[in-house]
Amino acid sequence: MKTVNPHIAAVTLHNIESLLCTEDERRRRKPWRYRMVARFARMCGTVGFLVGNAAFFAGWVAFNHYVLPFDPYPYTFLLFGVSLEAIFLSVLILISQNMDAAESERRHHLDLQMNLLTEREMTAVMRLLVKVAERSGVADEDTKEVRDFAHETDPTAVLTQIVAAERNHRG
Repeated sequence: MKTVNPHIAAVTLHNIESLLCTEDERRRRKPWRYRMVARFARMCGTVGFLVGNAAFFAGWVAFNHYVLPFDPYPYTFLLFGVSLEAIFLSVLILISQNMDAAESERRHHLDLQMNLLTEREMTAVMRLLVKVAERSGVADEDTKEVRDFAHETDPTAVLTQIVAAERNHRG
């Protein structure tokens, strides 16, 4: 089993813990309605919920057929209940997906900002490396690629390039 450098492991653990604590705090600050929707949506997405529903419907049909026929075939009242359950579950799941999409969007923005920060840091390091190479007498042809990358990258220009490439690819 490979081990991670202890320093990297400590930094990574700290970063993960910080992000999880931030997300937990944001979830705690959400209105109780949204917390209940999220909890209910998590519960509905389980095998237990599926088994419970199947057992309830089978019990309904069996009880109605063998014990007390209060909702004769085609089980109109049961179908009404199932339709209401489907409507509410659909809405709850849509709300839950919207909340998940918002969380994903926040993570995407964090990732983007970290990448932009890293790009700036690397540009600064490359500029410094070019100066060190110049003072050390390293030949220009040996530092050509570093010199090419030792300038800031405009994210808007890169995005425009991506969009144009996607358009050209699709024809």
